[in-house]
Amino acid sequence: MINVGDRIREIRKSKNITASSLAEQIGVAQSFISAIENGGKKCSLETLDTICTLLDISLADFFSEEIPDIEPNLKQLLEASKNLTLEQRELITKFLETLK
Repeated sequence: MINVGDRIREIRKSKNITASSLAEQIGVAQSFISAIENGGKKCSLETLDTICTLLDISLADFFSEEIPDIEPNLKQLLEASKNLTLEQRELITKFLETLK
């Protein structure tokens, strides 16, 4: 089952959008987005639809556990990262960015 807050954070970060920028675009406080992402607040379907629109993803894709149109080795990397903590993911991301 998909954790809505984690999924929002994952998609938002993959698109290099900050929580404060997303909050500003949908007209809510940054703390509201953080609370959703951290599991402290529930997200209505209407709010989630607005977030998905701003993140340029459909609701169907949001809830899909499949990763479409990604090379197999990248998909494997993403699957392996699901078992890491947020801190570990951030460290790996920083490491990968140094390889550029």
